[in-house]
Amino acid sequence: MNARTDHTSTRTRRMLCLAAAALTLVSAACGQAVSESSPSSSSAQRFTDESCGVSTDYSAAPQRAVTLTSNATETMLELGLQDKMVGTAYMRGRDIAPQYSEAYSKVPILSAEQPTMEQLLAASPDFVYAGYPDGFSEKTGHTRDQLRQKGIKTHLTPEACATSPVGVDSIYTELTTLGAIFGVRDRAQESVNALKQRVDAVKQRVGKDKPVSIFLYASGTDKALTAGGDSMANALIEAAGGTNIFADVNQRWPSVSWEQVSQRNPDIILIREEGTTPQYQSPSVTQKKQTLEGISAIASTTAMTQGRFATVTLSQGQPGPYSVDGIEYMAKQFHPEASS
Repeated sequence: MNARTDHTSTRTRRMLCLAAAALTLVSAACGQAVSESSPSSSSAQRFTDESCGVSTDYSAAPQRAVTLTSNATETMLELGLQDKMVGTAYMRGRDIAPQYSEAYSKVPILSAEQPTMEQLLAASPDFVYAGYPDGFSEKTGHTRDQLRQKGIKTHLTPEACATSPVGVDSIYTELTTLGAIFGVRDRAQESVNALKQRVDAVKQRVGKDKPVSIFLYASGTDKALTAGGDSMANALIEAAGGTNIFADVNQRWPSVSWEQVSQRNPDIILIREEGTTPQYQSPSVTQKKQTLEGISAIASTTAMTQGRFATVTLSQGQPGPYSVDGIEYMAKQFHPEASS
């Protein structure tokens, strides 16, 4: 090989090496860009949350979350965020949904009731999440504004401030929102897909049957506390193959007269089970049945004459992933033939 050929070969090798190096740099840069924008990345992405009139910006995922209601707790656990939780509260004797019990056992319980501001601050949270308005109120001593002034971000489930009917889809939206706040969008989408499949399966199973008319009895003797059209319970009853007889009442939990119940003549009375531990079961389902049997105004309704009762737990009737268990459970009671 002569000198000229050797020089040309060397120059060619150098050019190839430079090209390879440049390609490596471009690949690395592209790889970094994909990593930052990938939905599966757990790193926080900028997100603005609008919940019940409060706008909150997130440029980083919260690291120390506290939940103030069971449905908020179950939403966090559904997304696998127990390691981001430094406390929970307000279970009031209710068991967590069975599928979340192991993860829940690792989360500190700040209080069986709503925690005080002092109890909250002792956990050093950077995010507080409630499923109902009583999580943030003057009565509890920690409004959303008071927490904001201390640098703590908050989120309230939209159903808590609903002024119009809500649907089961709002459960999926809530999971998607929390997935965005905590940078676990892929996990949230997986949960949404799985829950939708279960709800769709119920609708397919009972969809050919005529909906049964339902009166949800929560509590009361002189009057009855029941589910109105703006409550999540109303949407869950419909998904389970029922029709809420007070769906036309534009409230979440109205009180109605027994004469109104009689006039609307329900096929089934759905009794809300308050709790799962003895101290929070009063009145129990049995006691509530006895109350209903003593109300002469509803004695001639289809539900009472045929003795048709169903139950749903308070936790299952709240807006959250555990609500899907409630849909499945109610559907089996509303349409036993279709569910066998």
